[in-house]
Amino acid sequence: MSFLALNQLLEFSEDGHTERVLWIDAGDPGYVCIDIHAEHANPLYRRHADVLRLMDEGAVQLGKEYLLLINKNEERLSAAQRAKRDQNFARIVPVLQRQPEIFDLRKRGKILAEFAATHGASHHSLLRLLRRYWQRGMTPNALLPDYANSGARGRERAATGKRRGRPPKNEGDSVNVTPETRAIFKAAVTRFYAIHPVFELTECYHAMLRASFSDSVVNPDTGQQEWVLRSGAPSWWQFRYWYQKDNDIFALKRRRASSRVYDKDMRALTGTATGETVGPGSRYLIDATIADIYLVSRYFPDKIVGRPVVYVVIDVFSRMITGLHVGFEGPSWVGAMQALGNAVLDKTDYCAQFGVAIDAADWPCQGMPEAILGDRGEMVGEMVETLIQTFAVRVENSAPYRADWKGVVEQQFRLLPARFKAYTPGYIQTDYRQRGGNDYRLDATLNIDQFTKIMIYCVQYYNIQHRIKEYPLAPEMIRDGVPAVPIELWNWGIAHRSGRLRRYPDDLVRLSLLPHADATVSARGIRLFGLYYSCPLAMQEHWFERARQVRNWRIRVSYDPRCMDAIWLHGESGQPHFIPCSLMEQSREDASKTLWEIDQLRQASKEVARNHQRSETTGRVNLIEQIQRVVADAKAERPPASDRSDRQRTKDIRGNRRAELTALRQKDATRSASTKADVPVEVVPFPGTAPKTDYSLPSITEMLQKFREDEQEEE
Repeated sequence: MSFLALNQLLEFSEDGHTERVLWIDAGDPGYVCIDIHAEHANPLYRRHADVLRLMDEGAVQLGKEYLLLINKNEERLSAAQRAKRDQNFARIVPVLQRQPEIFDLRKRGKILAEFAATHGASHHSLLRLLRRYWQRGMTPNALLPDYANSGARGRERAATGKRRGRPPKNEGDSVNVTPETRAIFKAAVTRFYAIHPVFELTECYHAMLRASFSDSVVNPDTGQQEWVLRSGAPSWWQFRYWYQKDNDIFALKRRRASSRVYDKDMRALTGTATGETVGPGSRYLIDATIADIYLVSRYFPDKIVGRPVVYVVIDVFSRMITGLHVGFEGPSWVGAMQALGNAVLDKTDYCAQFGVAIDAADWPCQGMPEAILGDRGEMVGEMVETLIQTFAVRVENSAPYRADWKGVVEQQFRLLPARFKAYTPGYIQTDYRQRGGNDYRLDATLNIDQFTKIMIYCVQYYNIQHRIKEYPLAPEMIRDGVPAVPIELWNWGIAHRSGRLRRYPDDLVRLSLLPHADATVSARGIRLFGLYYSCPLAMQEHWFERARQVRNWRIRVSYDPRCMDAIWLHGESGQPHFIPCSLMEQSREDASKTLWEIDQLRQASKEVARNHQRSETTGRVNLIEQIQRVVADAKAERPPASDRSDRQRTKDIRGNRRAELTALRQKDATRSASTKADVPVEVVPFPGTAPKTDYSLPSITEMLQKFREDEQEEE
């Protein structure tokens, strides 16, 4: 009979809980299990036959991870952590020796009570340690204290009347550091420390005290001018703490030592540029160039938008072009990662976007390489950590002014244009900007999609038909009759050298390699580059209501500059790694556009607004002139001052208003053309009613006054 392994995890699909196997009963086949997440879980017994039946029905699956708590390096544990772990483990060792009785709920209480009375321990503390030991993998490290969950790491404490931080040994005049004080610290670092290599940090501190926290006084004994430190000046430890917290220390070191010295002696050593290639995927080379062709806009065909940037990724072993990217972003991480994403994913969808139909076998490069060699400008920085840590890729960087280290990929920038330069308008020839030469910018005809399509055709020809001259064919290749064609070399290497390619889920690779930025959660949506997005998580947790009622906050997102229809929110613990967010209605006019095109359209809109500014200003000036002319005419028509008093003039304003209203109604009334204005109209009264002399309608003010009087009479 085949039993499950001890410590095996069982995942129950019905309610989503997970249990761990604590004990195997071979006599009465079964297992003692415990829920690894329940706060007050107790061991329970499951028969072996029942577990097999649930597994056959699909209700139970075997978990892939045996340990809930990741094993930690012993050297990275503090002395306090090790002491606490050993102490906790020593307390439960005698109890663990009473297995399997300890798993019985009725017997466990007596065992813990006896041990607690003998050793002076608490019954509840022993049960809590036992439960943690069982749930976290039954190893001593399962009893490590959860110090990571304590405190508020990364959050600044508010400045109150009480001093923050550890109490100093000598109280003196210690004070809290306010935002104004931090601004002084930062200004002093920029003024003294950053630009003067001879300035040590201590000298910067004292120079700051003299400039901002001291007063100049005259010593009455010597008559000399002296500097006296004010009460409450910040300490050296406070200055050093906020120096490290508020400044980019590595950027300051670069400024102090100069970029050349820093890059030579102090830069990060992220890899090596040497090594052998044993097969496809051993090493990829990546590089970019500005294409010698001018393009036009997709939305304004008469507008020249400049020259595109072409990224090429090539496999060193087979010389196969594995990835391609054409865009307008300058050589940067954004373009490099889009080219790398194209290199490691399937190419059929990419080519279909530009109307090129291919089979997977026509461009079979799919998978993550072992190493990537690129320029230091693109392959150095925090964003490259995604490649190193997530996909275990070794990143290598070429030295400055050493293009020969990437000669394989550099050669493609000569071969690819040679295939299309004679047929594409707008391509820059050798006589560009020479006396008598043509201005090839005026010949621009292709947009970026059309140029990308041409580049795909060129890459297809190179990979499938182009024979590489002077390629060092191995004896096995010659024996097998392999021509020096990239796709043939690739296929032979995959079959005989296995290569170094590793496959990961396409969505994980694509989203992990996208550039990321900080978006703002506002009342209108998740704002990134002026576009607004939403997702079910934001609606469920009322993000936008909270932003309007409390304040905005920033979140980390990934985005695809090639199409800004969606962004991906970086999920926290317990959530998916990437949460998609879709474009909201107020940003629909920017759908299906690249980030570069969105910026171009906004610039064009601003240009229209600037062109209209003069007309708007002129109209505003003329409006003022018209208003003043009307006021002047009114003043001219105003009768001379009357001898009536102010009280007499303001006495019958309501009557004057009724008369004016009657006159306006007669003036504005719509009359038939046959109606004669000089014939009086006879008003016939209703029988039994006395005739009235005033038939004008009451004004709204009179009606409101009448309503108020009626309400007062009812009260």
